[in-house]
Amino acid sequence: MLLKHLYDYAQSRNLLTDLAFAPKAVRWIIDLDAAGNYLGIVETGDGKRGQEFSCPRILGAKTGGGMAEFLVDGITAIWGYESDPEKKRTEKEEQDSQKNNALKHKNFWEQIEAATVATNHLGLSALRTFRQKLAANSAAILHYGKPAAAKSDVNPAWLLNVSGGEKKLGPENFTFRVDGKLLVENGVIRDWWRKLYVTNVEEDSTGKDGKCPVTDSKCQKNCGKGRCKLTTGLCLVTGDKYPNAQPLAIRHNPKITGIPNTGSGGALVSFDKPAYASYGFGKSLNAPVSENAAVAYCTALKHLVENEETSLSIGQTVLCFWATQTRPASGSFARLLNKPDPQSVRNFLVSPWAGIERELAKKDTFLAVTLAGNRGRIVVRHWLQQTLEQAIENFRNWFSDLEIQAPPKPQTSKNPKKTDKQTEFNPLSIYWLANALPPLKRDKGAMKPDMAKLHSEVPSQLYRAALEGSAPSISLITPILNQFRSRLLGDENYKLIYDHSRFALLKLILNRNRKETDMEIKTSLAADTDDPAYNCGRLLSVLSETQKKAQGYPKGFSGVAERYFGMASVSPATVLPLLLRLNRHHLDKIRKSAGNAYEEVTIRSIVAKFKPTGEAMPPAFPRTLDLQAQGRFALGFYQQQAADAAARAEAKGRNESTQDNDAVD
Repeated sequence: MLLKHLYDYAQSRNLLTDLAFAPKAVRWIIDLDAAGNYLGIVETGDGKRGQEFSCPRILGAKTGGGMAEFLVDGITAIWGYESDPEKKRTEKEEQDSQKNNALKHKNFWEQIEAATVATNHLGLSALRTFRQKLAANSAAILHYGKPAAAKSDVNPAWLLNVSGGEKKLGPENFTFRVDGKLLVENGVIRDWWRKLYVTNVEEDSTGKDGKCPVTDSKCQKNCGKGRCKLTTGLCLVTGDKYPNAQPLAIRHNPKITGIPNTGSGGALVSFDKPAYASYGFGKSLNAPVSENAAVAYCTALKHLVENEETSLSIGQTVLCFWATQTRPASGSFARLLNKPDPQSVRNFLVSPWAGIERELAKKDTFLAVTLAGNRGRIVVRHWLQQTLEQAIENFRNWFSDLEIQAPPKPQTSKNPKKTDKQTEFNPLSIYWLANALPPLKRDKGAMKPDMAKLHSEVPSQLYRAALEGSAPSISLITPILNQFRSRLLGDENYKLIYDHSRFALLKLILNRNRKETDMEIKTSLAADTDDPAYNCGRLLSVLSETQKKAQGYPKGFSGVAERYFGMASVSPATVLPLLLRLNRHHLDKIRKSAGNAYEEVTIRSIVAKFKPTGEAMPPAFPRTLDLQAQGRFALGFYQQQAADAAARAEAKGRNESTQDNDAVD
């Protein structure tokens, strides 16, 4: 059960030491003195989202609109201002936004007032005094407009008056420091919040004013003002029942962030409409989980998604994975999926168990879940549970099946653009393999994959192929070849022999879906195979090379490969005989220029594999190729190109070596 494994993860990683608090990024600290006078504002962290602090967690009845966080929140809660005044809204949306902002602002300071009265803390008293001076202090802290040196086309925004000038304010959090001490870290205030947190949990599952907290309608169980009987059932995760465990959670919080298409956070378990409910249960009681267990699994999944050693994100899909006991295994998997440089892959294939105890791996459990978002809901695309030993073996097979001989991509002399770990070029990474699938778009004159149009099922299939050893669908061959044809025709900067990712993935798909009668694609060129599709691809490659050689390898030259690849890969018999006749002219031109037309030997050896249908008849090429055969055609074309490029590089190296020796002599 996924929720149980997430609950165990939270327990084993000590993520639940204090349920009333959760880590939250705070970028701005407002400094006050003991009298509540404003002293200044300080930026925390790296200048982006701020530094993480242990902050009060809002739960239960405080999840609705117009509710603020305690001590740590944004511009709307503290000042009551609209965070994005320039955003276009309808009249009703504007009215709703203003109402929500006013309620949130009021709620923030009501919580400060309640805490001040309950604790008599001097720091909170100073904050209350600051609130009374807020209108007068606001202009000294922030204002709305354009930066002083901004261009005319820059939109106005909220600007903070910080030491050294102005800073644009984003969706960032503030907190308060009095006499050099952060209120959010004060022990007295934190103890008060813990007690309030427990009260919130209790109130969330207690009937009020004759209304059921689950259905928000008249109570049918005669619970009165005591605990709602609907929340005293058995927890599916822990197996405990109230009062031995906390009451069942009506809502599963905290919201899980980091999943695309879930807005400010999504829910793994949610029943917000009657159509989703069963047997008279309302809300999340359709999946009864205690408050502690709900917080535990939500916190665990949030932790997995946010940690780069336990998650990967491609397009609209997120993969989370972990081993229950061998914690370093997750980091190793993440690095090899994200950044599999050639040396790391070689080391892994030689010693896949390095740093991991083999006997422990046999007993340890490896878990992985593929997630996507859909309007605030988190969708589980796939769920995997197996031994760590099997996961490592599957991972080793993944890289073995992806292995294909390809020339190294040359380093550019230009300063490389800054990239994150995911988009840094590593041809066998999940990111770059997935780049071979979506349609292309033009971006600043260059052809680039449109990752926004990558179907969420594609990353899921790649993850499963890597971790589970499954065979990706042969239907993936279609977008791989479609994008390849588009690049040949429309991308003048495309270098086919460096397209390592595309043909490595194509090799894996074909071999894992291979029938006994089909050719097995090898790591390097298979010149001895009799497979018709593969040899047709090789033939087109050599014909293309002959044409380019005859033309002197001109830049930007669009030859037979660019023009005829699409037709030749579907119906070789329609195109190849014509290209063979035209090729005679190119061979003659090479001979007349005193060149070595060694391509003629290769062409004859390939054509000899296609037997004529009768005497004095031309070689019989296949009339049509199915999808898998088209894939083999493309691989034959690529591997012939790669082999010829390697041969030219080797010959060039020999010539340069000979010239150096002659110079020495």
